[in-house]
Amino acid sequence: MRITVLATVAATTMLAACSSGAEPEDVIATIRATEQAQLDAIAGDDLVGIARLYADDAVLVRPDGTRLVGGAAIADAYGDLVADPAFHIEVTPADGWASSAEDVAALASNVDITVTDPESGEPMTEHMISQTVWTRKSGGTWMIRSAINAPRAGDRADVATPMESDVEADVAQDPQEG
Repeated sequence: MRITVLATVAATTMLAACSSGAEPEDVIATIRATEQAQLDAIAGDDLVGIARLYADDAVLVRPDGTRLVGGAAIADAYGDLVADPAFHIEVTPADGWASSAEDVAALASNVDITVTDPESGEPMTEHMISQTVWTRKSGGTWMIRSAINAPRAGDRADVATPMESDVEADVAQDPQEG
């Protein structure tokens, strides 16, 4: 746990060091380092370290559409996850952008999360895309404002991508076109 706390402190220091004029790629790299500190906290079952990056009014949306609002609710949900003996998470950075004003950034990652299936009692892995919006006040620490997790397109047959939905709607309106 001490290592997790030190990693979190180091990440926070890096965040505060982001000064005005930083390149968007540098901002994204800083936030990715902060995400890694959070993943280290998850691995160490450190609920304070997990939840500390969420703003007080942050919203986390689960793949099933369930919304968790606020750091306490989000920490409780992570508490349930880390208590699961099958729990494992892998995060692979995907895309991201940061504003030139260094006050907002959005990052996407592919996330594979393994938990115990409540019906079978066996481990199951869900593959999702996570989009996280970060904000900060001038000179302050980057904080998560929202995190939206959705099943990755192609991983579930019953999930249509927005483009697929649009095509189906267009065909339904005029089957002669297309």
